[in-house]
Formats: sequence, structure tokens, C-alpha cells
Amino acid sequence: MCIHVLSVPAMSVIKEGDYIIVKGVNNVRLVQVDRKKPVFFGKRKFTIEGCIGQPFGSAFVLQDKTLSKVSAEEYRKRYSDSLDSGESGSDNRNLIDDGKSQKLTRDEIESFKTDGASGETIIQTLVENSTTFKEKTEYAQQKYLKKKKQKYLQYVTIERPTARLLAEMYYAQNPLKLGNMRIDALAQLLTSCNIISGGRYIVFDSWLGLVTAAVMERLGKRGSLVQVYAGQGPESSYRQAVQALNLEDEIVHSTLYELPFPRAFALLQGTSCDVTATDASCDQSETASESDQLMEVAKMDEGQKASDELNNGSGNKDVKSIKDEERSQRRLRRLEEQEKAIELLKTKSLDGLLVASRNHPSQVTLTLLEFLAPSRPFAVFCTYQEPLVECYAALKAKGNAVFLKLSETWLRPYQVLPNRTHPAINMSGGGGYLLTGIKVSS
Repeated sequence: MCIHVLSVPAMSVIKEGDYIIVKGVNNVRLVQVDRKKPVFFGKRKFTIEGCIGQPFGSAFVLQDKTLSKVSAEEYRKRYSDSLDSGESGSDNRNLIDDGKSQKLTRDEIESFKTDGASGETIIQTLVENSTTFKEKTEYAQQKYLKKKKQKYLQYVTIERPTARLLAEMYYAQNPLKLGNMRIDALAQLLTSCNIISGGRYIVFDSWLGLVTAAVMERLGKRGSLVQVYAGQGPESSYRQAVQALNLEDEIVHSTLYELPFPRAFALLQGTSCDVTATDASCDQSETASESDQLMEVAKMDEGQKASDELNNGSGNKDVKSIKDEERSQRRLRRLEEQEKAIELLKTKSLDGLLVASRNHPSQVTLTLLEFLAPSRPFAVFCTYQEPLVECYAALKAKGNAVFLKLSETWLRPYQVLPNRTHPAINMSGGGGYLLTGIKVSS
């Protein structure tokens, strides 16, 4: 008798060092899996070790500051709106919100938590000691139960990071992190530039690398992406979202190339466009930034290093040599990326341009547009309308773009429940503005 065991693919299993998205009812957070570090999730603190080796999308319950896996059926059952009792009132006209409907005091409810009572037990006790629960309508009862489940049921799901989940998470935490770029604005940005696998694109991204990550997600293992940036380098905030996708290093190094904006501008001017001619200025800025970072680290870890010197005199030398080696390897890799990026830009035949800049987008757009092939699309996102109006006028005056369109993204969420489907009461005030067009030969 032959028994076939279904195995989960390695990429679908959570491993230590991976980035994961922890989703609760009201909280979402990006976390790197480390069995030694605790995770702070809202007001709760737990270790992430319980999810290692489990497939993405699994549900867990928080017990004694650890994660315990639960089945999908149990998770859906716990958060369902079904009622065990069919008793309900016809309307809520006789209900008075005087704060006296609950017989239990706050101290008694807190004692249930300290005694280790489960969330289901606490909710059932609250329902039994509520003098008005049975008089509420069925919808009011479901709303009451949903509110209590959100408060007392400690269930979370572990999701694989995607561009959509990252966009929703960052926007929910603080829209200014993305310049008010909602998920619909990101989708329109990608669609307007026809991002497909195998294409070659330019991205100027100042918002945590979210646009860069979204393009990388669509490219897969085929294509090329030149990430142009203003500043010292894209290793930190410029590629935060890219690192969260858990892409293989081979894919990142063979697909994503970095280039400082001054070097792209110099390439058009024909001055110092070679890597060897511009290494001096770029290396000086990179060395300065890296030395500043090392100084900050040195100041923060001064006490620890002093104690290490007493224990092991050669420790500092070993750490310093390792840091120097890592820094040289990182600099060499960045220079190799810049060489490949310049070779791509020299062809002036790239397939699309995406700009999401903190600063005024006109100069960036007019400069990088020169590297596109004719009849290729471009899209520019900005938090405000006025900079895009000026960029629109500059493109019109230069005459190298057609089908220019300035639009505002708009999104309204809906609540979808039986007999209660309606637009959400609260919605975001704005999702930014988008300027799209097609390049032509001037």
C-alpha cells in the first residue's frame, strides 16, 4: 500500500529571518521572524517562535505570550456572527444607555483575565450578565458580539507580505508614510505604465520603496528595473518594502539596479557619465554616510564595546574587520549595479517610467523621460495637485509627451453584510493625484 504525503513548498513555509505580516482584528504589523525577539502587537507581547515551520495564511491564538496554531474552521467559527440563542427584541426604542446594563464590574472582568479565562468564556459571561442583551435586535446583538470578540479573542493570522498588504498596512498606520498613496493609486500607477514580466522600467520612489516593490512583484524573475534615488543610497528606507517581499538575493541582484539621480542627469549632459569618472564624488558621499552611521553605532554601543575590550582585547579588531569587509562588499555591489543601470539607460529604450517623489516632480520627470523609448507610457504620483499642474505645463511646453491626463484617485469602502450592505461611514480624505501620458519624439 502506497501512501502519498502532500508536502508544502519551501517558499510557502515561514522560516526564521523571513518578513511576515501579523494581522489581528484591528492591528496589522510587519515583523521579521526572530525566535529570540518578542513582538509587540498593540497592547500585547508574544514570541514569534510558534509560527516557524507553519505555512503562510495560518491562524494562531495567543496563549501565555506564545502562538498556538488553530484550524481554519475554528478561526472562522470564533469570528462568525451566528448566535446560539434566538431570543431578540423587535427594536431598541426602550433601551437606555445608562451604563448600568452590565452586572459585572470592571474589576471582576479584569479578574477573569488574570485567572486565565478564555476569551469565549469571558464573552459568554458578559452576555449572561447583560440585562439588555436579549431585548436588543438581532443586528444589535451581532454588533455587540463582534465588538466583544475584537476585544477578548486573541487570534491572529500570519500572511505573506505582498505589495497590496504592505500598501494597506502602511496607509492604515500613517498615510503620510506613503504620501497618501492608497492601494487604488498604486494600482493605477502600475496599470498606467503597463508593468508586465520581462519589461524594463525606471522608478523614482521616495516612499519606503513601495512602488519599487510592486514593480518587482510583477516582474518576477524576468525583466529589469532601474531604481533612481536622491540621497545617499537605497539600502534603508528606499528598499524597505522590497526587503519585506522575501525575494531571493539572486532575483534582486539580477533584476533591480540602483543609480543616484545626479549620475542619471550627468548621463544626459554627456559629462562624467562613466562609472570610473563619477566614482570619486559618489564614493565620497557614500563613505561620509557610512562613516556617520558607524559613528552613531559606535556611540550607541560604547558601553558594550568597553566591556568587550576587558573580556577580549582582539574582539574590536575582529568586529571592525568584519564591518570593513561588509562595507567594501556592499560598495562593490552597488557600483556593479550602477554600471548595469547606466548601460540600460544608455540604450534610451526602456518601457516605462514611474515617479513617486517627495520633492517637486518636474525636473525628475523631464530628465528620466529621456531614457524611455518612443510610445512608452509614464506616470507621476504626487500628494498635491499643484506640482503636477506645473509638471503638466512643462511637458506640454517641451512637446515630448501626448495624451497627458491629470486625475485624482478616489476610493470608497463598503460594508458587505446580509441586509446591511452600505458605504462605510468613514473614508479617507484623499489618495493623491496622478499624471499620466505617453512619450513621443520631440
